[in-house]
Amino acid sequence: MKVGAMMLMPAILLAGCGGGGTGGNATAPAAPATPDPVEVKFRALNPVQQRVALFRAIYDADYTCKKIVSIVEKPRNEGKPVWLVTCDDQGEYTITLVPGGTFAVSGVPQPKGGFRRAGPAATPQ
Repeated sequence: MKVGAMMLMPAILLAGCGGGGTGGNATAPAAPATPDPVEVKFRALNPVQQRVALFRAIYDADYTCKKIVSIVEKPRNEGKPVWLVTCDDQGEYTITLVPGGTFAVSGVPQPKGGFRRAGPAATPQ
């Protein structure tokens, strides 16, 4: 069985070398780009976990967002995945997943008056 498989491999490899009719100047198709491992992990998350990750990216970028109301995947930017995230305060953020696991957040934030990060409670005096 192993001998048969070993004989089959050279035949398969040689089959691709034959005449294509272009005088041997045919270009090979481009190799598919390997996806970023962090992107693969992000896409493996369920929708709720993805929403939490994007919410956390907005929060860590020091923008406000009480609740995400929509997430729309946009065309890739220089090979990086991009999402348009809209919050309930009408803030819109473009979030790009940079290789290595960093989210780059930009957009049109709303004034920060309505939402604050949790902190120590002030004692009334």
